[in-house]
Amino acid sequence: MKIAVVIPCYNSIKYLDECVQSALQQDYENYEIHAYDNGSADGTLERLRELEKVYELITAHEVPNIYENSYREAVDHSFQNIDTDYITFLSTDDYIGPLYLSKCVEIFSHDPKKIKCIQSGIIGVNEQGLEINRQIHSYKSLIDFKKQCMERSPVNTPTAIYHRSLYPLMAWAPYGGPAHKHHDVKAAGVGDYDTYCNFADNEIFIYPVPAYLGYYYRWHHNQCTWRVIEKKKTIDYDEMIQKYWRKKWNL
Repeated sequence: MKIAVVIPCYNSIKYLDECVQSALQQDYENYEIHAYDNGSADGTLERLRELEKVYELITAHEVPNIYENSYREAVDHSFQNIDTDYITFLSTDDYIGPLYLSKCVEIFSHDPKKIKCIQSGIIGVNEQGLEINRQIHSYKSLIDFKKQCMERSPVNTPTAIYHRSLYPLMAWAPYGGPAHKHHDVKAAGVGDYDTYCNFADNEIFIYPVPAYLGYYYRWHHNQCTWRVIEKKKTIDYDEMIQKYWRKKWNL
């Protein structure tokens, strides 16, 4: 099984090397790294070009910055142009342990025809990389997943690994999934939540691995998550998504 680790970058120079090095140090062999610069102005692209020259695993790409607080540009380009079995996304302020990919592949190998998407728990760290919390989601069926979606997104987005065949179900429109087609809002940064609902609507089960496979999520106030939270003060995107799917699923 071949995996692409996609690293979306935007003004990411502070944590870039730590992130890339963690991806390079995987004990799994059949993978490649694709880093996407989103119009950075802090030297991120220049550093990516330097790393690309040193490491054969790394390919650097430039994509226009279209979607605010979103890595959608990297999603589209990677699924349309990278020829691997699976694709996962690693934020540049995060990092992964050396066994992360091999542990993920082991799970897929149990039933690759059935298991198309998985997620694991995240280990939250502070700006210095010290652990501050952990988060894991649990549900046993699609209906259980759907019910949890009515409260919040039950997926640790950074840890999700997708089979490339799922891309048609990841069509944000253009800032979100099916729920957003019916609302004239710029819901950048929350399209993944709507997409997971769309997976469930199409009988795609995101297998929740009841373990921490080695994804380290860095909490800091400059991350996109905080900016999306700020925007929710004026438009509650979560409520909009929940309202759409509650009606569709009759929950």
